[in-house]
Amino acid sequence: MSAGEIDLLPGERVLWAGEPVQRPLYVAADGVIAPAGLVLAAAALWFLLVKEPTGAALVATVVVLVVGCYGAVGRSVVRYLALGRTTYAVTDSRIIARSGLFRQKERASELAGLPAPVLKPGPSRTGTIGFGPGTVTLFGIGEPKRVRDLLTKAIDEAKARQAPPEQDSSAA
Repeated sequence: MSAGEIDLLPGERVLWAGEPVQRPLYVAADGVIAPAGLVLAAAALWFLLVKEPTGAALVATVVVLVVGCYGAVGRSVVRYLALGRTTYAVTDSRIIARSGLFRQKERASELAGLPAPVLKPGPSRTGTIGFGPGTVTLFGIGEPKRVRDLLTKAIDEAKARQAPPEQDSSAA
């Protein structure tokens, strides 16, 4: 994401922009979702082949088979492909991610409302920086320690700008 593609707020400036240099095929959540999807798909396939359902049971079984296959494999493939079209930007007030497989969607999180960034090192000097559920996560970025340090400083500065001015208790 270049600075020219970002809709900046008045007075906002870009501190860093980048994109994933490493796209993980599997993430931690896939350790639960992929096996569960595999079990669902196997059960649906068994039901189709052994019980030979008809009517509504057939439709329901096919739906369960599709959901299971998506959980087992499709979800990871879709994420991998979408990360190929993902860009990130950090401004002095927000962190922004623009991604999507077919239609680009933009998500933003206000820096002042974020906790300290958590860096999970990845292969080949890459890493993922997260903040918690419901916030923007930077997957597979290069120079992750430098970006984490930049984010930590930007978050501290954003919180300081929003803090109410302290009362001077010595002027009495």
